[in-house]
Amino acid sequence: MQHLIAADPVLAPVIQEHGLASVLIGKDCVNVFDSLTRSILSQQLATGAAAAITARFKTACKCEPGGKVTPAAVQSVSVAEMRACGLSGRKAEYVLDLARHFAEGLLSDEAIAGMDDEALVRELVKVKGIGRWSVDMFAMFHLGRPDVLPVGDLGVRKGMQTLYRLKALPEAAEMERLTDAWRPYRSLGSYYMWRVPTQRASSTPGKKKRAAKAAVPTVLAE
Repeated sequence: MQHLIAADPVLAPVIQEHGLASVLIGKDCVNVFDSLTRSILSQQLATGAAAAITARFKTACKCEPGGKVTPAAVQSVSVAEMRACGLSGRKAEYVLDLARHFAEGLLSDEAIAGMDDEALVRELVKVKGIGRWSVDMFAMFHLGRPDVLPVGDLGVRKGMQTLYRLKALPEAAEMERLTDAWRPYRSLGSYYMWRVPTQRASSTPGKKKRAAKAAVPTVLAE
């Protein structure tokens, strides 16, 4: 926080208003497979729906209460059972492909912990259903990587557009330029972009626009 306040006077008031971003404090992520599985299950879902589907999926995998999903447990569940839990056919395919990567040793907790940020993206996007945005969220919220800039996150882009008074949503190159002074703490700087009030147009003609804060991906931050 001190580094960002000193490095970026425009960002400083946002930091001073919202304080410590505790969701980014390291979580000692000891089960990468479980975390990535939950990331896939939560894609494009509201928090409540994601939590319900994840709970049913863990029951199907015969997890103990509070337990972690394992590759072997996922591979023991049929696609029909996954569909009954609320997964789409495509998400069932994704979690099975993730399980295969771990079961075959293509990925492991130890290997992922030893990857730098570039290698992490390169290896994880080989799994079906995991794209750059998912990797960035996983790196920020589960691995506690300090210098992630999620250039594909709409909330971060909107916050940056508002804070720096840009005419349009910034593209990756402009985001890199604007946040160069944040290094090596771009994860924290990006978090504060979700806290910047942005203008959201009302659907009712004649009503004023109201300020809205972009939602932090709470499912990923658990």
